[in-house]
Amino acid sequence: MQVFFLGLIATELMLFFVLDGADFGAGMATFFVGDNDRERNQIMRVTGPVWGGNETWAVTAFAVMFATYPGWYTAFTGYYLAVFLILLFLMFRGTAFDYRAQWHTRHYNRFWDWALMIGSLVPPFLFGLIFASTVSGVTVRSNVVYASWGDVMTVFNILGGLLAVVLSLNIGLARIMKKVPAPLTEKLTGKLRWTLIVLYPLAVLFVILLPFNTRFFSTHPALVTTLLVIFAATALTEYWTLTKGYRRASFWLAVVSMASFVYTIFLGNFPTLVVAKHGPDITALTATSGPTSLVWTAWLVGFMIITMIAFQAFAYHMANKYYDAPMSPMI
Repeated sequence: MQVFFLGLIATELMLFFVLDGADFGAGMATFFVGDNDRERNQIMRVTGPVWGGNETWAVTAFAVMFATYPGWYTAFTGYYLAVFLILLFLMFRGTAFDYRAQWHTRHYNRFWDWALMIGSLVPPFLFGLIFASTVSGVTVRSNVVYASWGDVMTVFNILGGLLAVVLSLNIGLARIMKKVPAPLTEKLTGKLRWTLIVLYPLAVLFVILLPFNTRFFSTHPALVTTLLVIFAATALTEYWTLTKGYRRASFWLAVVSMASFVYTIFLGNFPTLVVAKHGPDITALTATSGPTSLVWTAWLVGFMIITMIAFQAFAYHMANKYYDAPMSPMI
């Protein structure tokens, strides 16, 4: 049950980083079109109908974590400031979806455009920073995390945050390019190429630092090596498909790159959940709930996951069906 729920939480967070990561990337991509409101609106029409549903994967993951691994869930109180900033910028981002392009004052519209861009940039960086620090080591006392700035703001953890941002931008641009008209596609293709060029050195440096900052290669060497090979292969192949104009293939390769990166972080240390610099780690055995709670959660999660998948499948179907309609209900 503990292995099942850890895999489930990792999968839900992977779906959050893939689906909402694409939305984060779309929000950041609006910065690339300057003052062109028409192109900015075309970008946001891709993600506008589905972004709220995509965020629920993070809510569900943390709800399951609370029910099955309360010791892991409460560990995040040690990142109070970072979590507070994530929620603050997510609120700005959510408000910007409704407030942008709705005002007669151009400067006020631009304020919400910037709120959308920054609200899409900061959360993935902070998420990457937090999760990288849980595998590299933080101060833990009595199963409670006391994450100082010295614990969090390391080169390795900052690289984790930057990779989360660049991978989100990568998948966001790849998804947008499947839907928007040709002139905007050509403009964003160049931005995606540069995103991949930035991604490669960051990924290489991250992998070089991995054995010095984590226990991945001593805990699960085969699994981690396989995931890293998949990550490298898909990221490199994506650039080739982009030069050939295979936009759909580029998108799915970006999805696999993000998924393999997330699974590396969450499964590389199992059964350790949070690495302690001093003292005992927070593990699946010390942080788990009792058997009754695990069984009830399994039943509830089974119903919840089916419902979420059904609703999201319908939402994406409607978004794809009506995207090109002039008077679309998706606007």
